[in-house]
Amino acid sequence: MERQRMSVKFSVVGKPVPKLDAVKLATGKAEFLDDIRLPGALSVKLLGSSCAHARIRRIDVSRAERLPGVKGIVTYKDAPRVPFNPGVYYILPKDKYIFDEKVRFVGEPVAAVAAVDEDTAEEAVSLINVEYEELPAVFDPVAAMDPKAPKIHDTNIAAHITREWGNVEKGFREADRIFEGKYTTGRQAHAPIEPHACAASYELGKLTVWTTSQIPFHVRSILSEVFGLPQHRIRVITSFVGGGFGGKDEVILEPICALLAIKLGATVKLRLNRDEVFYTTTTRHPSIIWLKTGVKKDGTLVARQVKAILNTGAYASHGPSVAGAMSTRELGLYKSPHVSFEADVVYTNSPTAGAFRGYGNPQQSFAVESQLDEIAEELGIDRVELRLKNTIRSGDINPGTGLRIESCGLEECIRRATERIGWRQKSRDIESGRLKNRGLGIACLMHNSGAFPYIKESSSAIVQINEDGSVQVMTGATDIGQGITTTIAQMVAEELGVNLESIAVSRPDTEFVPVDRGTYASGELYISGQAARLAAADAKQQLLKKAAEVMEAKPDDLEIVGGVVRLKKNPQVGKTIREIVGEVAIVGRASYMPPSNAPLFGAMCVELEVDPELGSIRVLNITYAADVGRAINPLIVEGQIEGGAVMGLGFTLTEELVLDSNGRVINKNFTDYKLLHASDLPRIEPIIVESHEPTGPFAAKGVGEPALVPVAPAIANAIYQAVGVRIRDLPITHNKILRALKDRLK
Repeated sequence: MERQRMSVKFSVVGKPVPKLDAVKLATGKAEFLDDIRLPGALSVKLLGSSCAHARIRRIDVSRAERLPGVKGIVTYKDAPRVPFNPGVYYILPKDKYIFDEKVRFVGEPVAAVAAVDEDTAEEAVSLINVEYEELPAVFDPVAAMDPKAPKIHDTNIAAHITREWGNVEKGFREADRIFEGKYTTGRQAHAPIEPHACAASYELGKLTVWTTSQIPFHVRSILSEVFGLPQHRIRVITSFVGGGFGGKDEVILEPICALLAIKLGATVKLRLNRDEVFYTTTTRHPSIIWLKTGVKKDGTLVARQVKAILNTGAYASHGPSVAGAMSTRELGLYKSPHVSFEADVVYTNSPTAGAFRGYGNPQQSFAVESQLDEIAEELGIDRVELRLKNTIRSGDINPGTGLRIESCGLEECIRRATERIGWRQKSRDIESGRLKNRGLGIACLMHNSGAFPYIKESSSAIVQINEDGSVQVMTGATDIGQGITTTIAQMVAEELGVNLESIAVSRPDTEFVPVDRGTYASGELYISGQAARLAAADAKQQLLKKAAEVMEAKPDDLEIVGGVVRLKKNPQVGKTIREIVGEVAIVGRASYMPPSNAPLFGAMCVELEVDPELGSIRVLNITYAADVGRAINPLIVEGQIEGGAVMGLGFTLTEELVLDSNGRVINKNFTDYKLLHASDLPRIEPIIVESHEPTGPFAAKGVGEPALVPVAPAIANAIYQAVGVRIRDLPITHNKILRALKDRLK
């Protein structure tokens, strides 16, 4: 890993320490939800709809109820008729119920059984008789937009999103050349290593929920809304979470478990098997994007027009906000005075599409970065130079958000990524024919740290300095494997001047930790981390004030180093924190709402080889330079970059959840759904470029999502250089390449 360093020296921040829970995870001692033993817990299984679109005429559970060991069954007849949206944004359409009389995709839960064990619950599910009145189904979003199409909800348009700056028609009149293209992307599954799971109990009017969610406080809010319970009577607990990627950024199982727990006054537990995860939970939004760009002869962008369709499946979920996010990132990355964005978020009888790592940016990036290469070729301009010519820079205003760019290391990212992959020499070798069927691709990105200004996000934290000098951090920040627990511990240790070993960070439990936004939009470090740092700063000031009294000095004359409070001018004079604290713990508190979304930038270069006889692609090298502000933990940053790049390779080359003509998922397992294996992966080189983000904790920005974003266009651009065909439809399979090569010969 290559890293550009900032000059400020820290003792803990910036150090590549292993994750605090690494040993537990590596040795199998980490306790995931399925490992939790809840005495007397009943097993829950779901009955999914066999129809893509239907009304339930009759549902007979009598045979199932008579089965020995069955303790309870719930259907739409038992559920409150309160609509909700399972996502984190309160502005999203509320179009979903726990159970409904109408089903809108194959596999949609229509009943849940609680029994003494899983086998009994499964048998009971098979005894439930559902009589459906089948309705016409529609799976194609374009067909669903036809006024004559079957109505999935009151309308098939979940949202129509527009955004514009300048005058796009004027911009096209001023352009010397206009380029147009259609780009499509597929339905990717999250495929977390841990399947979704949930448990719930209801006792003395209090609901307790254990969940694998990324958003425990939003779970609490939605359950409160649906069941009419005040939030103080709902407790939500998360244990270790085995990956989320946005797929656990939805309330899916929690209302079902809560309904059963409340009805039975018992503890229930539900875990999905792998098949159920594929068809019951959410996916990435399949997209169709028409992109039109007007440029001057010298490559200056003057106008951009985007028309997009997102297939949101049976329910809106995050669809409208995904479309909104598409209009603010890649379109804001390259300066253009005239931009028009228009997107329809369309219901179909498909599995629901929701939040997914990158949140609309991978789809938009595929179109924008692919077309930039097409423009560069037609105008005879170097593709790297075309990007540098038009990119946004520090001090500019992002027109998509109206926010000033406070830090931007993109130029450095481009330089380092191209240097490390050997761009100049390899380009010459490819052009001269010394490297046959070899291609280089480049793509850039701008993402964000959090969802400001579109929602007002905030997080709170408590930092307690115990009587023995150890430190407890109470935060609702949810660690889903990305390492936020470790980075928060590092920042608190740095702020307090103590050793990392003295820090313990709580796991989210809404009864004992302060409110947190949840893990999404690459904002947990930027927002929750800043709250924890400020809470530590509050505790530090209290400690120094107390130390000043004990040491007969002024607080400003003291410093804390290695857990010792000492005189700045005479470091030999000092006392341990334990000696200062005495018998009463010190408690620091803070709440934080960000003033920005601290955009982060990156550049990716890909080297690959294409076999024109087979259409096969072999990705050889990836270099990705990431501007992350300050890297709080370079080891974690590197892991996020590598993981994002691998997920992007799957999105680009192999992964697509496929439905048959009746709307059934046909590749609902890891045999048929083609995730990449370790042996399939190229060399991936992370490059950390540090910039100073004044709004971030210790100048840091987010890092979790962006490395996925530029993979698809970088690969498509490299394929074009290798064999001269432009693929505009994801995933890029060998059949598509062979077809394109064949069409080129006609």
